[in-house]
Amino acid sequence: MDLKQQILVALGLDKQEESVNLEYQAKLEDGTIIVSTADSLEPSVDISVLTEDGTTMLLPVGEYKTEDGMSFKVEVEGIVSEIMDEEEEVVEEETPVEEEASKEDMEEETIEETEAVEFDSVAFMDEVKSVVVDLMSNVNTEIETLKSELAELKSTNEELSSEKEKLSAQVVELSNEPAAKPVDTNKFSALGRETTKIDLSKMTKRERILYNITNK
Repeated sequence: MDLKQQILVALGLDKQEESVNLEYQAKLEDGTIIVSTADSLEPSVDISVLTEDGTTMLLPVGEYKTEDGMSFKVEVEGIVSEIMDEEEEVVEEETPVEEEASKEDMEEETIEETEAVEFDSVAFMDEVKSVVVDLMSNVNTEIETLKSELAELKSTNEELSSEKEKLSAQVVELSNEPAAKPVDTNKFSALGRETTKIDLSKMTKRERILYNITNK
């Protein structure tokens, strides 16, 4: 009987064969009972699940392991494609360890990156602090310069005020000084703009002031 015929018989689809001889029977790790018409699990033999009511169904695609430690693959439903040896199982068992090591490496890299970011943050803050200190130093220098200029302006203003007071005192003194002789204002008016500098030099301070007032 060929493999196709065996599968059809196991599924109850071949009416020519009323019974099927299940030579192989085992239990998977989860308690599922598997059966085969072959006397042992080998690549290309049929494999089915024995249900509680005594019927069989093709074992779905996947990887399985029996209670006695045999592992196998099913790539086509109901057909054993590969029997895995112990070395492959060891590799599969070591994979989580490698994954854990990889996770540890990733955690270390994350910690290093975090520390680098924190270091960069500290360096950045130090740079900002340095810039702020320089700016404040420049501002303080400018403030001192402004204070010096304001002090100079104040001193100049005081000097101008002093000069103004002196001029005011001189004007008062001149206005209180008696004339050497009566001044004829009409006479100065008659002279007009034709009076020479020599004539002005002959006048007293009071006469010159009155002349300037009357000839504006």
